[in-house]
Amino acid sequence: MAKPLLLPATTAPVLKNHKKGLVNETSLSCSYPTGSNYHFRSSPHQKLAWDQRVVVVAVSRRGWKLLKAAQSQERLGLGNVAFGRATNSPSCFGCHDQRVRSVQATLQEKDGVALDEEKSAAMETLELLEWPRVCRAVASFAATTLAKEQLQVLEIPATREASEALLELTSAGVEFISLLGGPFELGVLRTQVVKDCILRIRKGMVVSGVEALAVAMLLQTSGNVRRQVSNTAQEFQDRQSVLEPIVDMLGPMATHPELEKGIWRIIDEDGTVKDSASPELRKARIQERSVEQRLRELFNKISRDKGANIQSEEVVLVDGRMCLVVASDNRSNVPGLLLRSGSGATSYIEPAGAVPLNNKLSEARAEVAKAEYNVLSRLTDQLRPYLDDIQFCLNIIVRLDVIMARARYSTWLGATKPTFIDTESQSLVRLQLRRARHPLLVQRHREALRDAKAALKSKSKNLGRLKSRAGTMMALQETKAAVAEAEAEVAELEENAPVPIDVRVVGETKVVAITGPNTGGKTATIKTVGLAALMAKSGLFVLGIEPVVLPWFDAVLADIGDEQSLSQSLSTFSGHLRRIKRIKEVSTGSSLVLLDEVGAGTDPTEGAALGMALLESFAQSGKGGSYLTMATTHHGELKTLKYSDSRFENASVEFSEEKLRPTYKLLWGIPGRSNAINIAERLGVPKDILDEARTLYGVVSAQLSEVIMELELAKRDFDQDIATADSQITDSKMLLQQLVAVSKKLQENQHMLDVQRADRVAAAAGAARSQLHAIARDVKSSTKVPLKVPPSFQNTNTEVTQVKQNMKVATNSQAPKGAVPSVGDMVYVPKLGRNAKVVEVKTSKKEVTVQSGAMQVKVKLKEIQWPGLVQA
Repeated sequence: MAKPLLLPATTAPVLKNHKKGLVNETSLSCSYPTGSNYHFRSSPHQKLAWDQRVVVVAVSRRGWKLLKAAQSQERLGLGNVAFGRATNSPSCFGCHDQRVRSVQATLQEKDGVALDEEKSAAMETLELLEWPRVCRAVASFAATTLAKEQLQVLEIPATREASEALLELTSAGVEFISLLGGPFELGVLRTQVVKDCILRIRKGMVVSGVEALAVAMLLQTSGNVRRQVSNTAQEFQDRQSVLEPIVDMLGPMATHPELEKGIWRIIDEDGTVKDSASPELRKARIQERSVEQRLRELFNKISRDKGANIQSEEVVLVDGRMCLVVASDNRSNVPGLLLRSGSGATSYIEPAGAVPLNNKLSEARAEVAKAEYNVLSRLTDQLRPYLDDIQFCLNIIVRLDVIMARARYSTWLGATKPTFIDTESQSLVRLQLRRARHPLLVQRHREALRDAKAALKSKSKNLGRLKSRAGTMMALQETKAAVAEAEAEVAELEENAPVPIDVRVVGETKVVAITGPNTGGKTATIKTVGLAALMAKSGLFVLGIEPVVLPWFDAVLADIGDEQSLSQSLSTFSGHLRRIKRIKEVSTGSSLVLLDEVGAGTDPTEGAALGMALLESFAQSGKGGSYLTMATTHHGELKTLKYSDSRFENASVEFSEEKLRPTYKLLWGIPGRSNAINIAERLGVPKDILDEARTLYGVVSAQLSEVIMELELAKRDFDQDIATADSQITDSKMLLQQLVAVSKKLQENQHMLDVQRADRVAAAAGAARSQLHAIARDVKSSTKVPLKVPPSFQNTNTEVTQVKQNMKVATNSQAPKGAVPSVGDMVYVPKLGRNAKVVEVKTSKKEVTVQSGAMQVKVKLKEIQWPGLVQA
């Protein structure tokens, strides 16, 4: 027998006859007075969790609507539930305006206390790390509506291969942005309209002109984007391996240019059907315009005759009929039908003479609508065979927009492509993030800085306008003060940019304990690591500098913040334990676990002991363990784990005693130290109190603090040396790039000089041949005349001989077997007798296109010698 669920009338007023109703696990259906039912059917083998919330429904005058069904269907075993929708019933409960807000069906435990369904640890982690905000930030870079919707919940793949595929696509998107100078133009597409159009056609409905226009734009844009991608890949062949994922993705699209042209022949740019779409439509439109013109002429005549009594000469449409606006006091002066009265001062009159014309206009518009419908119906029939291809194009374009949004967001952040390592490998580096920053903090800072600069610009403009006026001294002083304040705000924001951190986990380390003062950046540090892991998994670049090395975590699990619950009598300590219990149930040896203030909220001694036990349990591999656990704490006992177990490491956030505030820098390998007594001394606390505090604190503790301080100073010096080395390396790379560029420029100039010299030699040789021919003619005409070789010819002959020797040297310089010149190389073409520049290479045809001066010719590879003329 099915187990019933009793819903009291007090909590379910919409049930039949306002009495108790029955809901059982077989049908889970509720009967309502109108006879409309909700049916929640599940497979027979599924068992319902009767200790969880099942359904919340709402009733309104617009009909019954499902608000919420089993917050997590998977946890309730309702994965295949089918939800039926009730019909509209405004007469429910005998009152048209009565609205029943909700009915909550709660299943009771044996003690009668209702329990809310608990969220899964992974889903809760996404909220704790503010992942939805990251998704919204990425979505803001999308151009199409459907892509924005998809990016509201970024895909987090279940396999490392899928994540790497997403990263490759993002890399291709970043490369296209770099090569093209921006993203693809997809903003003109109305993807939601195309999606609705496809659904309407599949249901046998006729498309509208706007929908057909959206389909034509989709096909046109798809073809343009594919050509742009293909041309870019061919132009930059050295980057083809990076661009290949997007090239392959766009390749299978069928854009059907003939279908696109057919739509453009019928539909105008504003989505209306063109007059030329059919003879019937052209005839109907001509008739419609003719009647409209006659009506306007009639209204113009009335306006001229009774101009003083007409409020407006504009023709107004009321319910499809053309009429005039007349002052109510003069309504009797314009005989006709009163179609509508305005606020009392105006009336909308259809003159008597316009009635038959308005009737004809309605008939003409009906004929136009009929002709348009016939045109669109035929167009729908033409689109129907291509629906699958249109749907495929839509999916690919939306996917491309999603990829480009990820790429634009990564580029905007200045992020770096991460590299995954296997969690099972014995790599020395287990995780490395250099100069990593929290993406949401960076976004917030940039937005605040942008707004502050905009405010400063606006106030500066106001100040400039006021300076050009006289007699506004007080306003000028106030504006100057406002500008100074805005400048100070901008300077402060520029100075207080988010501080980057370095995280490097090596060796056997599996647990990192982070200590330090409150508001010092401990929680921001573990959030940064958690978001970096999620961003890498979802195909986003990570905000840091190369190299970014991350394991592919099977899950990112976090206990951050306070989970107090007054309704369930949960304290902060209990809330943390419940969350950690859920984490332990799903964590594995490949998981990332983030714990904030572990062991807090209870007696310090017991809390420290419990925190140590928890961290040691997460240091294990396998079920309930982790690949890496990062925990923040104020318990000093947790620092000592490092010195007895190589799987533990310490880190701390730096605190400036001079400025009495944290610097937000992460000190790796150094435990946090106590600053309370030193801060109290700087704040002027009496010396006797400080001496007593130091005595109670102990000599050993004070010495330990001094050692930690020395370590901090040494770490600071080390970081400065590293920064100096990085700067020198960067400068060296820049100098090397400059040297390479100069060397390339010199080679290009040398090639150009060689070409110019060869051209001069060719010209000189031509002149010499002309002189030789002239001398030969003189010799033939008179053998008695002594030959005199002009000096210019002697010089030319010498230069020709020298160039021929150089060309001989160049000709003998053959390329290695199988080598192919590159675009831009200089080669020697024997049949031209000169050097030429390679402008195109076709390896498949074994030919190249070379240019010499303004002439371009195609020659076979065997007909050229290269590397070309290399000697002057």
